[in-house]
Amino acid sequence: MRVFIQVLMVVIPLLINAQTPNRATLTLVQERGFNEFDMDLDVQLIGGSDDTSRLTGSVQVEVNIIPGISSTDQLTILNANVRGSDVDLSSGGFFANYSFTSKGLRFSLRSILDPGVVDPETGEFDASQYEITADRGVLEGSAYTLLTGGQEIDFNFADEPFSGVGGGTGKITVTPSRTVGSRVYFNLAVELPLSLDQAIDTEQSPVAADVKIDGIMKAVGETFIEVADYASWAAQQGFPSQSENAFQLWPSASNYHYFALGFSRASAPDQLFDFSQAGATLKTAGEFALGSLEIQWSEDLKTWSQVPAIAMASGRSAITYLDSLAEPSIVKMDQAKRYLRIIRLD
Repeated sequence: MRVFIQVLMVVIPLLINAQTPNRATLTLVQERGFNEFDMDLDVQLIGGSDDTSRLTGSVQVEVNIIPGISSTDQLTILNANVRGSDVDLSSGGFFANYSFTSKGLRFSLRSILDPGVVDPETGEFDASQYEITADRGVLEGSAYTLLTGGQEIDFNFADEPFSGVGGGTGKITVTPSRTVGSRVYFNLAVELPLSLDQAIDTEQSPVAADVKIDGIMKAVGETFIEVADYASWAAQQGFPSQSENAFQLWPSASNYHYFALGFSRASAPDQLFDFSQAGATLKTAGEFALGSLEIQWSEDLKTWSQVPAIAMASGRSAITYLDSLAEPSIVKMDQAKRYLRIIRLD
């Protein structure tokens, strides 16, 4: 394997493939504490009651995977097919009472902001960016008071939907999964606290009533990103597919090094290190590495070793596939004069 050497200079390459939003269909989990939405009914002069509706279904989302840190800076809810189990609500005594059953509950979800903003460092987001609507199902039963007597009530959510927004902080977790060809897969887990609180407004009701539905929705699934391989990158540059070891851009670095660091034919620099008082900074043009590289140094051009962590002013001397390139790799040059090189590890 041919290795290029530079006196206080180095060779590197990255990818031209930019991160792209990807879609996923997430399935609501059956875990304790999640998707168990409390439904509270408070009827004036009679009292309150509550029951739990267990949600099932799926949510389609769009994210913007940042593979270098296994995170996303966006979460957009495209649509949802969420169902709630039936609940029974009753309260009161001899002088006033009610008994209701909620059947066929269906919920829709949407992003108020598009795209929804996520902190990529923590995966947390403001839950108020998302809205939930109970738009299917009925709340039916009867209510009785001494003043009004008994009366049947049938409230249809399709006619008068209940809507509410998320409250507090939600979280999305992105975990690397597998690689198949040019596709890199990631597992997603979304936790979104939601709440609905609305008065039942119907002429049938003998007394005022208020319904509150809240809980934490959690859904999981898988998405992927397409990562360009060397052959596709080479085709875009007009190079043969088997040209990794060729020096067709600059004599200081091979085609593969420029590819691995995110450079294109138009953006490739003649040298891969930039020297300043801070040290020797490895140049990159991508958000994440498309190959595994290692920065090495030598005093005599004969014996080479990986630059130790203590000699790095920033970043790392070992760069592996899909590593984030957000933090620059800077080698301290305040020691003895050394030669630098970058070698391919994969």
